[in-house]
Amino acid sequence: MIVRITSDGEEIRTPEPLTSILREKGIHFPLYCGGSGQCGKCLIQVREGVLPVTTADRQCLSEEQLNEGYRLGCQAVVEGNCMIELEAGIIEQDFYVPPSIVKNIESESGSRNRLTELNGYGDGRLGIAVDIGTTTIAMVLVNMNTGNICREYTGLNHQRSYGTDVMARIRASMEGKGAELQRIIRDDLSEGFRQLMEGTKASVECIVIAGNTTMMHLLRGYDCSGLGKYPFKPYSLGFEKMTLEELLRSFIGGLEHVPVFLMPGISAFIGGDITAGIWGCRIDKAEKPHLFLDLGTNAEMAIGCRGRILTTSAAAGPAFEGGQLSCGIGSIPGAVKDIKIQYGLVRYETIGRRPPVGICGTGMVAGMAAMLESGIMDSNGRLMSRYASSGLQIVPGKIRITQADIREFQKAKAAIRAGLDILVASSGYRLEDIAVFDLAGGFGCQLDTRRAAFIRLMPEALKDRVHPVGNAVINGLISYMMNPDEDGILQMIEGVHEFSLANHPDFTNNFLEFSRF
Repeated sequence: MIVRITSDGEEIRTPEPLTSILREKGIHFPLYCGGSGQCGKCLIQVREGVLPVTTADRQCLSEEQLNEGYRLGCQAVVEGNCMIELEAGIIEQDFYVPPSIVKNIESESGSRNRLTELNGYGDGRLGIAVDIGTTTIAMVLVNMNTGNICREYTGLNHQRSYGTDVMARIRASMEGKGAELQRIIRDDLSEGFRQLMEGTKASVECIVIAGNTTMMHLLRGYDCSGLGKYPFKPYSLGFEKMTLEELLRSFIGGLEHVPVFLMPGISAFIGGDITAGIWGCRIDKAEKPHLFLDLGTNAEMAIGCRGRILTTSAAAGPAFEGGQLSCGIGSIPGAVKDIKIQYGLVRYETIGRRPPVGICGTGMVAGMAAMLESGIMDSNGRLMSRYASSGLQIVPGKIRITQADIREFQKAKAAIRAGLDILVASSGYRLEDIAVFDLAGGFGCQLDTRRAAFIRLMPEALKDRVHPVGNAVINGLISYMMNPDEDGILQMIEGVHEFSLANHPDFTNNFLEFSRF
């Protein structure tokens, strides 16, 4: 993608950050490290004009790259007319969004948004369920009598131009960008509703929305300062009801007066999305304990059964979503999702069988297992000396796993596994007591549980009890729409008890133990 930036008229007020100019042009540039200039994934190239070289540029890029006009987009400051080239894949990535009905579906689309026609509308009342994720937005049009999904829409959450994790967006909100972040998510939702309803004459009775606590605060325009510092006190966690017009402040033909219900959260770290996930898995009604894990930048987890649920969250970092890895990328077409090493040869498989563009979370799990099994990496995560400097080449000259990548992955793996073990121990249950391990999200849909247990990401004893639940948030919202039970949700939340892993006396020792493969 070529972008021409000129100082004619009032288009730019030099000097001005490139990211600000791109946002004004409607180009949402993702900041994987929150704009700190550390990950090097926002690479751009100057085709005409000049962009000054920054300190971060010199630290991340070679002299040859600098001479060829490469710069870090998140650090670039425009001082005059120029023309830059952005990689289209960076701007519009078609992320894998797990289906609400568990199937191993992979996106073949190269477009930003995807609308899928699944079932006829049939007879019955219609509703819309919306999952606002940090990276993606998923919407489904549902027959509330049968639970059948009629249409499914997926698109990007363009707030990622202010950072790809919640802490970056909390910081941006506290720095005065809250109104802009609210406008972005309102626009994304408006576009999704328009596409979901385009060409239909369906009458919608209600809309139910869930997201993590930060996403819901940004949607409502609430003060996020309490989410970014101890004691981490949210502005609001309760049920909210309004019309769609009141929520989005925009006109969407036929939906303006439809009532909207916002799912309540549990805490600053356990939001309405996890409320919906636990509700959809019916953990509060189960006779035997379930272990629930929703794995993303933050890993939210819960354990329990009827009337008693214990929950916590681990700051896993972005490694499972491709962040902070040299060749890491989200679950998009072309992402390496499987790696095998046979007779010294590396074989790989990509999502959608597209040309390889990077490695996603499931690919890293497979890669770690393959390297450990073949002896290329030892149990401490140390590469053999022949691979120490160059890393393991997955796609020669293009995609590799470096020693630094392994260390990033180890930290994420250790945080999750330490959290799981402490959660189970704190609940009073034993691993053999757990009837089902509900694994939520796209990562869970594609994860090879044998390999995950082999590298100690999950307990060996649970690998055969894993239940991939797909988009647990959408499932829970559909369940609520079919049988609205506000009192039941609130009663369930009252039975949920949260504790902090950071303050747990065993966390450091467990973290160090599970850093090992």
